[in-house]
Amino acid sequence: MELEKFGTSGAITELLSIRDDVDRITNLHLASDGLTPKVDIFDTGDAYQLMVEVPGVSQENLEVAVQGTSVIVAGLREPVDDSVKIINMERPRGHFQRTVQLPGEVERERTTAHLQEGVLVLTLPKT
Repeated sequence: MELEKFGTSGAITELLSIRDDVDRITNLHLASDGLTPKVDIFDTGDAYQLMVEVPGVSQENLEVAVQGTSVIVAGLREPVDDSVKIINMERPRGHFQRTVQLPGEVERERTTAHLQEGVLVLTLPKT
């Protein structure tokens, strides 16, 4: 009896491609569920700048944490008053959190944040 040999490199490449597609779709879904804020990341040369969409969220309801190369933005979009009849609501209410991986280390102590027209702008100087 003779055994047939099968190459697996093509199958592994295909599986990795499928995994990457699933990761991409999952990340797109997380960023567009209405509660998870969308984030833009820019490299300004000496710092990373994050722009986080948080319309309707007050500064008091936002928290930012920097841990290594991760930035965590958490907050609360206040619930609607019970005395109000909701006709249409496209922005979900409640707690949210978004973790963003940066390409490099930052100086946590020199990080600045400000809220401008519903966008949280974080400037994270590189180490």
